Amino acid sequence: MKSKFSVDFFSDEQYEYMTAEVSFEGQILCQISQDKGKENMEIEFFHEQRVLEKQPKMKFLISDFFSLIEDVKNELASYR
Repeated sequence: MKSKFSVDFFSDEQYEYMTAEVSFEGQILCQISQDKGKENMEIEFFHEQRVLEKQPKMKFLISDFFSLIEDVKNELASYR
C-alpha cells in the first residue's frame, strides 16, 4: 500500500539543524525540528499552510503516524 504521507528534509536560515516537513495527501501536516537537540525534537502542526484545490480529510491510523514520526526522528538524528 502506498503511503499518503510524504516527508521533505531541508535546512534553511531559520533553523540551525536539518528539519523535516511532513505532508498528508499533499497538505502540510507538521514540521519537526531538532534545534533543541536530538533528545528534545519539537513538532509543530501546520495543517492550513497550503491551500489545495481539494482538501484531504486529515484522518489516518495513529500507528501509521507514530511509525512515520519515529522514522523521521531517526533520520533527522543522523544529520546532527
